[in-house]
Amino acid sequence: MAIQQYKPLSGFKNFTDFFSALASKSHPFFAAAHRGICGNVPENSIKAFQECFRQNVYIIEIDIQRSKDGHLIVMHDITVNRMTNSEGRISELTLEQLQKLFLKEKSGGIGAKLTNEKIPTLKEVLLLAKGRALLNLDKAWEYREEIYDLVEETGTFDHVLLKSGEPIAKVAAFLHSKPKPLHYMHKLQDRNLQELDELITRISPLAIEILFAYETDEVVSKPVLAKMRSASNVWVNALDNGENAHHTDSLSLLEPDKGWGWFLDQHMNIIQTDYAAEIMEYAERWKSKA
Repeated sequence: MAIQQYKPLSGFKNFTDFFSALASKSHPFFAAAHRGICGNVPENSIKAFQECFRQNVYIIEIDIQRSKDGHLIVMHDITVNRMTNSEGRISELTLEQLQKLFLKEKSGGIGAKLTNEKIPTLKEVLLLAKGRALLNLDKAWEYREEIYDLVEETGTFDHVLLKSGEPIAKVAAFLHSKPKPLHYMHKLQDRNLQELDELITRISPLAIEILFAYETDEVVSKPVLAKMRSASNVWVNALDNGENAHHTDSLSLLEPDKGWGWFLDQHMNIIQTDYAAEIMEYAERWKSKA
């Protein structure tokens, strides 16, 4: 399979230029910032996303929860305990109550300092990302109808990537029921790999997220990866708690050729990471060796 000449993220003229490369499904590398982590700012915060824009990171993974009164907000956990100066389940708090809280720095937890950052709504983040970034919405499938309405209202169809591991027929029914479908990413691993042909034929996803415990898993075999890359972008998680056969961020910071480099060598072209700036710098070195 022919791979286009590598073009660093910083080389894109603008979001349209980036999205054109993504839509081609043949560009060799994109960094995806996990929870918008691009510096010493709270995860899933407005400042985190703004820092991603500043660093020319065009793909941002965010997490969605729903408040007691039905508003979609951006936070990973089902409680506010880890990331704010309060406690409680998000589903039991109103938007007004949630927006009185302050986010803790970085990934929060006991001892983390409070910041002036507040919990953003999904609508706020959609408007912020317009013309700037693609948002991968995690923990979001159950809110797909509300998300669709927000995307339609804000005109951000090219700024959202919905994902799930739901049966292909169910996903296709939702996507094809809309006058303009959302961009979609499907989760594949050995246990549902039999869905690949149907996925490509019925949905033609913008990306496929692969999960694997071992390098010997069939989902990362050369023939399967070649089939995926001929039809889609392939998303992999370098996160330390990811399903990635131990090709993690931590390994990559010490021996990047064995971590991030291994993904790139297999033509896995979207890498989710907690170290977006570092992986973008490494990708330049990888390109020079390729």
